[in-house]
Amino acid sequence: MDVYQRIEVLMAVKYKADTTTRKAAGDFMLSETHAVNVKSNNVKKQNYSPNIISIKRMHEWVYEQRNDLSFIFVDYEMRDGDPWILKESSLIPIERIGWDCLSIEAQGYGVIQKVRELQVVERQTKRDFYKGFLKAYDKFLQKERKKHEEFSKKLIADPDSIDW
Repeated sequence: MDVYQRIEVLMAVKYKADTTTRKAAGDFMLSETHAVNVKSNNVKKQNYSPNIISIKRMHEWVYEQRNDLSFIFVDYEMRDGDPWILKESSLIPIERIGWDCLSIEAQGYGVIQKVRELQVVERQTKRDFYKGFLKAYDKFLQKERKKHEEFSKKLIADPDSIDW
């Protein structure tokens, strides 16, 4: 079992949940409609902008199906071959995570990444989070369009003008 899976099991046990249930948007379920995703970070390694969740999966689970999604952030280091938990957050509902620490980056339809220190906004609602998501998604689309436009200029050439 990989280290991240061992940490997921530890968190599931702590919350009296089972990691063998059908995964939805998380690593374990608190109920049929509340998924928990555990994000572990080995503090001895460089973990650049860890993926939080794909935007497609997040949107379907939280906004289309009207379910809950929470995260637990765990910092650990390895000691004698075992993960030693240094710090763990409480359950943080996705809507409480501030967009100032998140970004949407290119992987599949897009993935939400934590690009700065975690920011929890206690009074932020799902509606507020969604408004932030839409702004971040628009920024992501503009960046992707520009990237693809620049690349397409290389592709669109007169085949006769290329020295084969």
